[in-house]
Amino acid sequence: MTLPQHFSEEEMARDWTLLAGDHQEIARYRKGSRLYIAIQICAVRLYGRFLNHVHDLSPHIVNYLGQQLDLPPSLTVEVPEREATYLEHRQNVLKHLGFQRFDQSVQEQLEAWLDQQARRGMLPDALFEQAENHLLDQRVLLPGPSVLERLIIHVCSNVHVELFETVFRRLSPELRQAIDQLLLVPDGAQRSAFYHLKEYPPAPSISSIQSYLQRYHTVAATGIDDCEIQVFTPAFLDYFFKQAKRHSAKDLRRFADHKRYTHMLCFLLETRKILLDHLVTMHDQYLIETARQTKNAYEQTHRELRKRQKRAIDVMLDTTDFLLE
Repeated sequence: MTLPQHFSEEEMARDWTLLAGDHQEIARYRKGSRLYIAIQICAVRLYGRFLNHVHDLSPHIVNYLGQQLDLPPSLTVEVPEREATYLEHRQNVLKHLGFQRFDQSVQEQLEAWLDQQARRGMLPDALFEQAENHLLDQRVLLPGPSVLERLIIHVCSNVHVELFETVFRRLSPELRQAIDQLLLVPDGAQRSAFYHLKEYPPAPSISSIQSYLQRYHTVAATGIDDCEIQVFTPAFLDYFFKQAKRHSAKDLRRFADHKRYTHMLCFLLETRKILLDHLVTMHDQYLIETARQTKNAYEQTHRELRKRQKRAIDVMLDTTDFLLE
């Protein structure tokens, strides 16, 4: 947990104000333990976890809780020393809040919920926060972050494997062959076409625009425009595009067929849009730069003509004055 150190009075009142039922529960304990119990009640309600290091809590929050309990100001929080007391306090806090521990039954229910969310297009990063909120709504004590992370990765991996297999079956042999060619290094070359497709666009010029246009034609030549697969959400496409971009062609060739082709399909679908966006931007930048250079050349020529004209007029005036004299 990231404990708050900088917060407003409104935020402190929102998150660390004891309810009427809390006061009744805390009154059951001796005065030395009341502040510790109040901290744990608020922490479980707010974070879904017990606060192990109560001394890391901001003194402002500690004093705010102490004022609500009519306790004298204190710089320390008394923590139970006996393990039996420590466990009993935790069990009482859970019972008071109506929370249950994360057990096998809760895990199975969470896995089913994660499976539904993953099939709707929710990605692992977003699922972590969503899963914590879901467990809090169910009044479940949150497991350790690593436990939740492993569970999410496991569920998402299974869902993604099914997705990969579905996509793989819908790909034409011609598109698979074209993808294979992108991952191979042609004779006499040092890099694969896949490597060049990942490169960021250079400064706009005629040659660089032509080179980048050739990359767009390379993607289009795979037959990706004729591929009609509706199983991807925009978030899924972006996620697997980034996953593919992180790997080299050699890495992707080691993937299982269904995984490799699905990653490359997402990469090509997103790359086609990105290349087109870059081409439009490069074209605009090139025209702007050309217009700027043309304007500067025109103004320079105009200044030189004006200087020549002024010198010619000065010569004529000097000649006229001489003749008149």
